[in-house]
Amino acid sequence: MGLDPGEVESFLQEMSEEIRRLGSENESLKKDMQAQEAEIREHREREKTIRSVLVSAQKNAEQIKANAEREAKLTLSEAEVQAEKILQDAHNRLIKMEQEISEMRRNRIQFGAKMRALLDAFRQMLDEDGKDAFRKPEEKPAQPGPK
Repeated sequence: MGLDPGEVESFLQEMSEEIRRLGSENESLKKDMQAQEAEIREHREREKTIRSVLVSAQKNAEQIKANAEREAKLTLSEAEVQAEKILQDAHNRLIKMEQEISEMRRNRIQFGAKMRALLDAFRQMLDEDGKDAFRKPEEKPAQPGPK
């Protein structure tokens, strides 16, 4: 009951081929693994770069926001100053107009008083002329000459 040397040789041959095939497969898997590890390293580098860009973008966005807020406050402050100036100018014009209206009222009152005085003087003159018309010609007072 021994082993058949041909079967042993055939078995060893098959094992040898299987070992070569497994070695070749192992080598191929190692190469694939190295390629995948290189790809992973590349992805990690990209991720690192992306994170850096995102952090930078966030800082820039915050800075832009801060600048915009600062500019908005400045614009608002300038607008408030301008509005205050416009209100002050309007107030000054109102005061001036009220003064002019008061002056016009005084002038109207003075004009009315002068006009009444003039009308009274004319009425008095007319009254005197009417009285003179009923007098005899010798009774008329002498009229003053031109000065």
